Amino acid sequence: MTIQQCKYILAIARYGSMNEAAKSLLVSQASLSSAVRELEEEFSIRIFDRSNKGVRITRDGSEFIRYARQLLAQYEVITNRYDSDDKKSVRNFAITSQHYDFIAEAFVSFMNNIHSDYNLSLKEGKTSEVIDDVKNLSSDIGVLAYLKAPSGGYMERYLKRNGLSSKPILETSPYVFLGKHHPLASRESLSLDELSDYPYITYDQGDTGPIEFSEELAENNHSKKQIRISDRATLMNLLLSTNSYTIGTGIMSSELNNSGNVISVKLSSSDIYSIVLITRADVALSEDAEKFVSTLYEIASRRSKTN
Repeated sequence: MTIQQCKYILAIARYGSMNEAAKSLLVSQASLSSAVRELEEEFSIRIFDRSNKGVRITRDGSEFIRYARQLLAQYEVITNRYDSDDKKSVRNFAITSQHYDFIAEAFVSFMNNIHSDYNLSLKEGKTSEVIDDVKNLSSDIGVLAYLKAPSGGYMERYLKRNGLSSKPILETSPYVFLGKHHPLASRESLSLDELSDYPYITYDQGDTGPIEFSEELAENNHSKKQIRISDRATLMNLLLSTNSYTIGTGIMSSELNNSGNVISVKLSSSDIYSIVLITRADVALSEDAEKFVSTLYEIASRRSKTN
């Protein structure tokens, strides 16, 4: 299979006609038909059903086209990155993280210290997306949390099986985040039983992820009211507007919470969680990735000491 063959397949799918695709590609229809036939024989599938009315994408063809689009997108990223000396000087760095505001703070600090052209990416997502992005080299590094266990937990084994290594950024006990006007805001510590009547906010991990992929630093499946969200802006609005709560690191950027409207209260729990940096075990970090990691450690250390 070649990149050119993938381009041919996508053109045929776009135009719905071998003839029109051939015209757009400036190749003969015979060359196009030959390329399709070679691919179908190579993978023992039928990509298109042909008729006098044009072509129709088969079920196997639909799946193949989806993968071909992804392949070409990655090919274009590579060619755009290396096709000229000017582009080689552009700084490239990407990170995928669970929803932590100190990551955004580190990203801003890192960005403000770059004095050349750059192509940066900061993505917040589900635990599975953090892992997949680093595994597939879509991101240089990822950040996530899991329960620390003396003998090694599920997440550590899962990361290792996927060729990833992890390095602790900080360790923390779980804290309850709630608005300053919450009925329990004045407490020095809280138990899950005391929280059971209040809405519990969690980040949606989809229906297929294991329980260990939960982003919250404690499970509260016995809560009578549960809210699933996907972004930090919604979390802040709910905490400020309702008597809901979530459970996290206790670390909140002062820049994002300068009015102190959201507070953290220690959860009565003996659990210790690790916030970790994950990378591909077989890939060395770039110079920019190393600089970001250094910035991240400084901010995480400073924030943890003030909480």
